Amino acid sequence: MKKKLFLLLLLLFALFAVVYVIPGILDGTVPLTTGSRLPETEIPGPEMETMEEKTFPYETVWTESEPETEESMPPETEDTPGEPVEREKIVTDIIFASDIHYMSPDLTDYGTAFDELIDNGDGKVVAYMPQIWQAFAEEVIAAHPDALVLSGDLTINGERVNHEELAKKLEEIETAGIPVLVIPGNHDINNPYATAYFGESQSFIENVDPVGFWEIYRNYGYDEAAGYAPDSMSYLYILNDTTWLMMLDTCIYEPDNEVDGEIPNGTMEWMEEWLKSAYAEGITVIPVGHHNLQELSSVYVEECVLRNHREVMEIFERYLTPVYFSGHLHVQRIMKHISEPGITDEIYGIWEIVSNSLIIPPCQYGNLTLNADGSLSYHTGNVDVSSWAAKHGETNPDLLDFPAFSDTYIRSVVGRQAYKLIEDIPDELKEVMTDFYVDLYQDYYAGRHINYSEKRKEFGYQLWTRFMNPSIQYRQVEGMLRDGMAGNHHVEIPNPIFLERE
Repeated sequence: MKKKLFLLLLLLFALFAVVYVIPGILDGTVPLTTGSRLPETEIPGPEMETMEEKTFPYETVWTESEPETEESMPPETEDTPGEPVEREKIVTDIIFASDIHYMSPDLTDYGTAFDELIDNGDGKVVAYMPQIWQAFAEEVIAAHPDALVLSGDLTINGERVNHEELAKKLEEIETAGIPVLVIPGNHDINNPYATAYFGESQSFIENVDPVGFWEIYRNYGYDEAAGYAPDSMSYLYILNDTTWLMMLDTCIYEPDNEVDGEIPNGTMEWMEEWLKSAYAEGITVIPVGHHNLQELSSVYVEECVLRNHREVMEIFERYLTPVYFSGHLHVQRIMKHISEPGITDEIYGIWEIVSNSLIIPPCQYGNLTLNADGSLSYHTGNVDVSSWAAKHGETNPDLLDFPAFSDTYIRSVVGRQAYKLIEDIPDELKEVMTDFYVDLYQDYYAGRHINYSEKRKEFGYQLWTRFMNPSIQYRQVEGMLRDGMAGNHHVEIPNPIFLERE
């Protein structure tokens, strides 16, 4: 009886295989193994498509990997992808700079129209941008990092001439054997205010669209990318076996250019796939975007943080991403994300480092080192324009004593704006209030520590409280004082895998 039952079961199993399983294998609907493989496509390149055929978005590109079985994959839950992989890192050095706002000398005669641009600005030293850049480039080449990363707002207002001229300057750094990686900022693509400044008039000139941006900067990250997002100009760059750079296009420029930013849904899905792959291999991913991931400023509260920053942060933190780099604020800031007050240092949270504008004194940039144990060390550096000028035989006193010039310059530009906003009090008191504001402004933008209690004792602050409270300008003063209580020039970030998760 048992033998007959066994034969009957065997016959039923064979019949099932003939009807369902074998046809499925033949037509590809049933997998041969329980493992999975990422889709295999080729990276689009100039040899494969003409620029007329090549359009954004690109399809995602994945590097080939061995199939994984269910037994080899880490267990996943709704909140975590499993236990992280401890792996020794290749020591890696990266220099970060942002908001260069490059402007070619060919676009102005430095007349009245140019002066209006400067007078209404935030202290950008546009007139000496070429010299600041050259001094910076020589410092980068001397340091010889593993990469130079520029996080957007490469030009003053997206002028094609400025993009093309800056791209040529980047060749010097690439030729020295240092990869240069760029992403756009809100000023760079489809900017309707691309402008030349001659005499008393401003004239609109040619800007660039997304394909134009890619054509100009294709040698600076895009052509060497391991993968592209499907609905933005984001890309993944493999710097070495243990360090990946996730260059994120956070800008909105279609159908119209906007100041604030977001990461599209397709890009977020693409991000997560790369982060998941890196997490399983013990690879450190460093994402870089133009717009901010956190609300880092009490002064600039609009159009800075990503519209969907909470969703983006959730993805980053799911895979223990250590740090996110951004720009846009023009303020040097460092902040760790904490879900609520009182969270200890032993609890993981992603850090954000904002590079202030390279063109606003003190013309800062950032130095990051990924250490062998997976921790990260960051500190700022200032472009030494004066030493560069002396070395190259410059005779311009502004360049030879750049710190003194830049202090006078900021006090003039920002001071005039502050002075105009203070009304109906004696001039001598307005001057004290203006000096207080400019001093605070310089410290705030540079990310220097501000002693809140001591500053509140100064006569200038007391005048602001007496004559300008309440006002928007007074709230700005209070915001700079409070934000500046933390230092923003150096941070040691531990390897997140050794921290606790909430």
